[in-house]
Amino acid sequence: MQDKLGRRLALALGSFFSAFAVAVMYVSYLPKEIDGRRGCFFVGKLIQGIGIGSVMAATQTYMSETLPPVLRGSGMAFFPTFTLLGQLTGAIVIFASLNKSKGYAVAFGSQWPFSFLPIVIAYFIPESPTWFVRKNRIEDAIEAQARLDPPGVDAKAVVARIEATIEHERQSSRATFQECFHKCNIRRTLITMWVSSLPSVFGLQLLAKASYFLQKVGMKASLSLIFLILGILLGLISNCVSVWVVSRAGRRYLSIMSLSITSVLYLVMGIAGCFKSHAVPWYVCPPYLAGVLPNISLG
Repeated sequence: MQDKLGRRLALALGSFFSAFAVAVMYVSYLPKEIDGRRGCFFVGKLIQGIGIGSVMAATQTYMSETLPPVLRGSGMAFFPTFTLLGQLTGAIVIFASLNKSKGYAVAFGSQWPFSFLPIVIAYFIPESPTWFVRKNRIEDAIEAQARLDPPGVDAKAVVARIEATIEHERQSSRATFQECFHKCNIRRTLITMWVSSLPSVFGLQLLAKASYFLQKVGMKASLSLIFLILGILLGLISNCVSVWVVSRAGRRYLSIMSLSITSVLYLVMGIAGCFKSHAVPWYVCPPYLAGVLPNISLG
């Protein structure tokens, strides 16, 4: 869609889908039957997933095409940072909505500003000059590049380099999605897919469900959300540090080190969970050691 319509319009449409989905989930309590409420909520989540996926694809493409090469690593490192920031915002909203009448409606409604904000931003930002060049709209590309560059930079020269790069791609290979899976490109494609899946592989989404697991072992909902917020804050600090480290330590080395540490921690938690031992709370529910949960089941 973004190749056909442009990065800005793809961002705006994805955000619109997300805002529409929030409206569907907001009214999902209206059907009288439980199956009707579940179906309405499911449709809303499904549409929101489509919208969020579109926004993520559009923003990553836009950044890769507009950021200077020296800033691309640091810029892309902001994605997990803002993912955690979104989780933190959600956790705070849920914590504030506990024990309130129709608190779930407040939680759903709080998503609207974040859904409409990208629509406003898409209106003001320039289109990607690279997309204009691929569409042979050179004058529009120069105008967009002039808005992106600081004063004094020759936008025509920058666009000329973009043209040369794209022309080189066209002459050296067939730029199609099918070509990505050709035997000479499959290794690079698989590496790209693997790197993109790393946040899910090492459990970033699992962190957002930490309060659920803490509640399952006996912690109160309000206290579990506090620990969730603390965990996300630590993740935010770590990601902010990684923005600086990634350009100095290297992507591969940093990935290996962080994944190794995470693997050890998950392994220890898994082993501890196999035994009825007082070591389990160290890795599953640290408040137990402070007497917060003296009656926790270790089964």
